[in-house]
Amino acid sequence: MSIRRHNGTGLNAEEIGHGTRPDAERPAGPTMLTRRRALAASILALPLWRARSASADSGAVSDLRTYREALARLAPAYRYALVDIRADWCAVCHRIEREILVHPSVQELLVQVPLIKIDVTAMDRGNRELLSHLRASGPPTFFIIEVASGGEYENTRSVGSFKRSDLIRRLQPFALAMRERSNP
Repeated sequence: MSIRRHNGTGLNAEEIGHGTRPDAERPAGPTMLTRRRALAASILALPLWRARSASADSGAVSDLRTYREALARLAPAYRYALVDIRADWCAVCHRIEREILVHPSVQELLVQVPLIKIDVTAMDRGNRELLSHLRASGPPTFFIIEVASGGEYENTRSVGSFKRSDLIRRLQPFALAMRERSNP
């Protein structure tokens, strides 16, 4: 697998919900089944919490300076990150956030490959400069980068709508490489 620098030159790199039943259908009083559900819910919530805490969420990424700051925050702990270029006015972005990014199978992968959300709602000068740097025309755009260099991995970019299975397929090799790295 290779990554491409923003100047176009290539680099070689190493390989790298369920619904709930309505209350009327549940048995009354505490039962072992409801305790198991509560335990399962708390276990499923752990990857979601870890993924959110690992993401570059300490401020909106909306220009080149804040993008570089996000990379610097992630670099000590992560080798890869998923870049999500989004906007409040983008209907497809809302669908992706509501249906794909919150899914437990995606959240599990985002523990290893954190999400960098880039908000271009304003489409101001800083947004346009960052979009130009990332060679993106606008939202929704997703791709995987090497955090240390900011280089984008080839064949990981999605522009427009995509399926959850497509995102999972793209994230899996990077998440696996991070797991192997942390568990030699």
